[in-house]
Amino acid sequence: MRTRPAAWALVAALVLGRPHPLAAAQDIHPLPPAPAGPIPPALFAEAVNRAMADFPGEYSIALEDLLTGQRWLHNADRLYHPASTVKVPVALYALEQYRAGKLDWQDVIPYTEADREPPLIGAFETAEFGDTFAIGDLVRWSLAYSDNVAVNMLGRRLGWGNIERWTESIGGRLTHENRLPRASALSVLHWWRHLHVLSYTDPERASLVVRPLMEATYRGRITAGLPDGVPHLHKYGTYENSYHDSGIVYAARPYILVVLTEGAPLQEADAAIARLSAEIYRVMTAPQLLFPAKLWTVEALATHVGPAER
Repeated sequence: MRTRPAAWALVAALVLGRPHPLAAAQDIHPLPPAPAGPIPPALFAEAVNRAMADFPGEYSIALEDLLTGQRWLHNADRLYHPASTVKVPVALYALEQYRAGKLDWQDVIPYTEADREPPLIGAFETAEFGDTFAIGDLVRWSLAYSDNVAVNMLGRRLGWGNIERWTESIGGRLTHENRLPRASALSVLHWWRHLHVLSYTDPERASLVVRPLMEATYRGRITAGLPDGVPHLHKYGTYENSYHDSGIVYAARPYILVVLTEGAPLQEADAAIARLSAEIYRVMTAPQLLFPAKLWTVEALATHVGPAER
């Protein structure tokens, strides 16, 4: 079994600029193309019913199989307050501006009273208004530590209207209603898909967003439903009675999972998202649905990401 260090090395290989391990393995040990057919939608419906049957609130789900592009959606157009999941498109838009040469990752933003939002954490516990902070640090703090002050500063500098227009351009529209942000599960899925594609087309700069997501220490919701050591990136969100999680799970058959909820108590929402994560993982990794295991042998992976620790 691959241990956690080697598993995270696989994430690095997938999204941080090394050749995709599947392609590399095929170069060394030529194999026929690996088929990956669609998963019967009934399996997803059954998994959701098992996990969410007694859920006392509203919920929406968006799932995409990254091998086939197959999607399974439930109530995925319903709008929610996105809570801290909104930090993903803010970081992605900052990255797009950096890639376009319109800002530098070391450009600084002054801290103002308008940015202040308790609880204050990290550098903002002692910061004074007028202190300046680099865009790259603000992106990292917003993703790794879910720092609200950091995302407020980024939103003010980048312009929320600009961020909203950009999200619409990638199919993941973020809007505002009564001065509050709103997004659907399908929109959130598009944010993660954009990052996934960017991780292949521009891995060096995509790592500026991926690495902070890898640093996140929160282990609930989607993470709680995965076996220990499964590589994944995620960003959760909590706002009043809305509890969400979303991310990419790098299983043998990688996928994006978005779960947005509203109206249930925190503990019940946490438990339901964890149950759903576990059920979806079982469907996505069912042996009869996977392509030939030779493509993912420890030997092939060790060639490219180093030996597993034991």
